[in-house]
Amino acid sequence: MATQTERRKHTRFSIKNGSYATISPNSSKIGQIVDISMGGLAFKYIDTKPDKNKNKRQETLFLSSMGYYVGNIDFKTVADYEVPGCEIPESPSGAMKIRIKHVKFTDLKLKQLFDLDYYIGNNAIETNDCVSIQ
Repeated sequence: MATQTERRKHTRFSIKNGSYATISPNSSKIGQIVDISMGGLAFKYIDTKPDKNKNKRQETLFLSSMGYYVGNIDFKTVADYEVPGCEIPESPSGAMKIRIKHVKFTDLKLKQLFDLDYYIGNNAIETNDCVSIQ
């Protein structure tokens, strides 16, 4: 059996509950951060409806938690997929799917690097190579 090579340049951290990411201004995606590094993050969100702005450029990412905030982070989507077996039944608009979006940070400015490092330092709970969603 072949081993898989780790391609990440940055250590990933699990993050405290109550840490959220949102995409703005052309998206309604907001969700709980699953893991984060200085190079990117993954967050889970509820896919409540088709994104009317799917073809528009999703400008920037914002991170927040109790007392901490990092804003206007440029990013590139690496993956966005449905979590198998995770759906919320009985909503007025039908079953809602839970998805995970992985993003890579791009063009970070010096202040954003400092803010991101501070955010991770105050919200990380452990180093993890493989993070499962709850």
